[in-house]
Amino acid sequence: MKTDMTTTLTAALSGLQVGVNNAQKAAGEVAKLTTGSKSVQEAVRPLLNLQQAEQDVAVNSKVIKAESDTLGRFVDETA
Repeated sequence: MKTDMTTTLTAALSGLQVGVNNAQKAAGEVAKLTTGSKSVQEAVRPLLNLQQAEQDVAVNSKVIKAESDTLGRFVDETA
C-alpha cells in the first residue's frame, strides 16, 4: 500500500485530535470522582483512559514531527 505524506499527516492529525478529545473526556471523569463513591475498578478506569490518551497524543505528535522534518529536509535539498 502506497502512503504519501498527506495521508500520513492527515491520519496523525486525526489521531492527535482523538487523543486530545479522549484526554478531555477522561479528565472530566477523573474530576467527578469522589472518595468512596465508586468501586476501585470504576475509579481506575478513567485514570487508565487518561494515560492511554496521553500515549496516543505522544505517538501521533512524533509522526507529525517526523513528517515535518522530512518535508523540511526535502525543501532544504531542493532549494
